[in-house]
Amino acid sequence: IRNEIINVFSVFCFEIFEGPEIEDDDHNFTRLNVLKDHPSRDMQDTFWLTEELLLRTHTSPGQIRYMDKQNPPLKVLVPGKVFRSDSDATHSPMFSQMEGLVVDEHITLCDLQGMLDEFVKAMFSDDVKTRLRPSYFPFTDPSIEVDLKWKNGRWLEIMGAGMVHPNVLRNCGIDPDE
Repeated sequence: IRNEIINVFSVFCFEIFEGPEIEDDDHNFTRLNVLKDHPSRDMQDTFWLTEELLLRTHTSPGQIRYMDKQNPPLKVLVPGKVFRSDSDATHSPMFSQMEGLVVDEHITLCDLQGMLDEFVKAMFSDDVKTRLRPSYFPFTDPSIEVDLKWKNGRWLEIMGAGMVHPNVLRNCGIDPDE
């Protein structure tokens, strides 16, 4: 699946960037606009190795590392393993995640929706429909959930998404007004 997703986005000239699995608080939380008292920082959600180092909880720290190294325009996929301190029957403490990032002038939510529609068509079929629902993630604004119309007309949530939060861009030295 990872290679199929990469192949879909390679048509749109996305680069691949893989960040470290052991992350620091700054890249995993702070620069992604996750407040100090956010529940995701708690011991029950995060595998802390030291007060400052942890097993990454998402691939989003790769966005920060990539934006630190490259200037816009940016198109990157960040695949990798992520780790969450979940131990119930419905969650796995380690799973794979894929993240995409585009930073350029005049990018809108409509551009994001169009790209996601192309992705869903390439992965499933031309007949599959998507919808966007409002959500919340500290590192995006607006934040959305992406659903696809599935069997018997039911909707299936397949991912979270959104426009990069202006604070995240500022934290990487990128002017969000540009």
